[in-house]
This record gives sequence, structure tokens and C-alpha cells, in this order.
Amino acid sequence: MNAERKLAMALLNAVWNEDVEGVRACLKMGASPSWIFNGYPILMHAITVGNEKIVNILIDAGAIQTQEAFGFALEHGIGNMIRPLLFRGIVPKHFEGQPGFGDFPQRFAY
Repeated sequence: MNAERKLAMALLNAVWNEDVEGVRACLKMGASPSWIFNGYPILMHAITVGNEKIVNILIDAGAIQTQEAFGFALEHGIGNMIRPLLFRGIVPKHFEGQPGFGDFPQRFAY
């Protein structure tokens, strides 16, 4: 596994472990806030976990698909994620998941 992929996996694990400092450290080391894992951008993984601080850190770092992430939160009833996205002025947009990846982002082993 190359260094970039290892860093991305470390970011994903930090998101799922709700390790705010780990997320910051990975981003500081150059991890992309827009990696896609298991068919979903890392931002949607963070929304699924429900950690507002991590969601904000990823958006501030330039995470893509913020509109789709907001739509995903609305469509799946992840209510605690609606307020931080709404206050940022993000307009929700429907997210069309890739076939075969399921309805929600899932964590996979590292």
C-alpha cells in the first residue's frame, strides 16, 4: 500500500473513531478531505458517524460534495448533522450512491 493510501486510511479510521486530533493530524500531513471509500466521500462517513466537529474540519479543509452530504443527512434522517450544514449556507442536493455499495457508508478493515 502506498503512502498516500495509508494516510487516507488513517484519516478514515480517525473519522470512524471520532478522533478529532487524528483527523487534524492526517489533514496536516496531506491527506485529502475528499477521498472516496466504499463508494462514499469521507465527508459522508463523518456524517454517518455524527461528529459535528469532524464534519466541520473536513469542510474547512475543502471536502467535496457538501451539497450531496447535506442531502444525504436529510434523506437518511441524520438530524444532528443538518444544523451545521445549514448554518454554512449549503444547499442540499440528492446523493445518488454507486450501485453495490449499500445505503450507508460502512467502515472496512485497515
